[in-house]
Amino acid sequence: MGLLTFVVFLPALFGMLVLLIPNRWANIVKPIAAAGSFIVLVLSAWLYIGLLINGQGFGDVQHPTWFINVPWINATIGTFHFQINYALGADGLSLPMIFLNGLLTFLAVIGSWHVDKRIKFYMAMLFFLETGVMGVFASFDLFLFILFWEVELIPMFLLIGIWGGQRREYAAWKFLIYTLVGSSITLAGIFFLYVQTGGTDASYQHFASVGSQITGTLPLFGGTISLPILLFLLLFAGFAVKIPVWPVHTWLPDAHTEAPTAVSVLLAGVLLKMGAYGLIRICLGFVPHGVEQVAPVLGIFAAINVLWGAGASMVQKDMKKMIAYASVSHMGYVLLGVAAAAAAAAGGANLMQFREAALTGATLQMFTHGAITGMLFFAVGVVYEKAHTREIDIFGGIADRMPREITLYSMACFASLGLPALAGFVAEYLVFTGSFATLPVQTIFAVFGVVLTAGYLLWMLRRAFYGPLNMRWSWLTDVNSVAEFLPLATLIIIIFVVGVYPKFLVDVITPSLHQMLTTMQSLTLH
Repeated sequence: MGLLTFVVFLPALFGMLVLLIPNRWANIVKPIAAAGSFIVLVLSAWLYIGLLINGQGFGDVQHPTWFINVPWINATIGTFHFQINYALGADGLSLPMIFLNGLLTFLAVIGSWHVDKRIKFYMAMLFFLETGVMGVFASFDLFLFILFWEVELIPMFLLIGIWGGQRREYAAWKFLIYTLVGSSITLAGIFFLYVQTGGTDASYQHFASVGSQITGTLPLFGGTISLPILLFLLLFAGFAVKIPVWPVHTWLPDAHTEAPTAVSVLLAGVLLKMGAYGLIRICLGFVPHGVEQVAPVLGIFAAINVLWGAGASMVQKDMKKMIAYASVSHMGYVLLGVAAAAAAAAGGANLMQFREAALTGATLQMFTHGAITGMLFFAVGVVYEKAHTREIDIFGGIADRMPREITLYSMACFASLGLPALAGFVAEYLVFTGSFATLPVQTIFAVFGVVLTAGYLLWMLRRAFYGPLNMRWSWLTDVNSVAEFLPLATLIIIIFVVGVYPKFLVDVITPSLHQMLTTMQSLTLH
């Protein structure tokens, strides 16, 4: 059935396995979960390594790698024909996300070693969540994509609602309602797109070939609306919630604040990327004319995301909530890169390099933000487990007591604010370079977000960790276990490697994005 099938469904099998372990053997749940998540990580890494060894390319939407396509559901209801294939594949856009999901889930299991409450159910939910996210990134059938999209809702809802903080039920329900409403609109858009493109095939290859040819208008409220714009708005609704785009972002700070550390890592590291992935893969890839027509407005929302998130981070007293709003800000760079790539389509071949730079930066930002923000949440989690508080101003000078922890925490902050030689710099530089050519005003405003980011992160470091030691915390101990140190050490290595040598990752991404942009360019010219 193919390697991708194992990568997608092996976590669910491990989830069922840990649920079946008798309670009297509960002490083996964590080792089995760690082993299972490590196996999935190795398999997800092999998706990349295997292609290198065999000398194969990394593929694009028309020529995916590790591809499997089997008929699944084929039904006719009246005049409506409904078909779903079990189609899985990988290309340059999805490969980094599949690996990132495998990595962060493994580290989340290791970082959850201190969890004892209903441990079997907790680990099972992590595994089921991993399967849902893997399926989103690996699907090559649009109906299969939305099926996996919904699968991840229940595990995340339960992880927040059962193991979260004092307001966990409120945060869990808010997450569920926002996501369900958005994904329902997206599902309507998928059906609409399916019908508009013939109603016989829901494969990515089909939509990439014919979806971009959709033109015309539809009557709406006594007027008309562009059909590509309507399709884009319907499809984008669920992705906008997940990214999240202002003003539908308010669920995220609540969810992050109440969620356990490992769950916050997965929420910021991979779940937000599902929205960005959908925006690039589906909206830009299948209805590019719709994105092109709204690109300047999308750029405005991107700038608002960057500045609003950064400004809100500046006034937070809770470290975790600060990082949550920082995620809103940094995902704005992804939105800006996509908007710039679409806006440049009308500018002809002269802007092709800028379009590729902007979209490559946006895609790279998805990966780098996942690693950086995941490390930030792990670092906050270590402090919280020892001090039982995340309030910034209550600390002071604790770097004297926790030198390894605060050094790693500081490095993650430097990466987040875009310091050169760290992963955050590469992605932001590409986004700004590519975006300025077509959306100069929006880009200028977004660049100011870098200044604000430096402000709130460095201010937080100064108040909480450096300066004279607050003797109230003289008893604190440094990172002193594998569960605390391994996630931080692993992610800082990735942050440095991508920051110093991003080519190995850019080479994976480029073929898929180039194919997408070339198709858009040819349609615009004709």
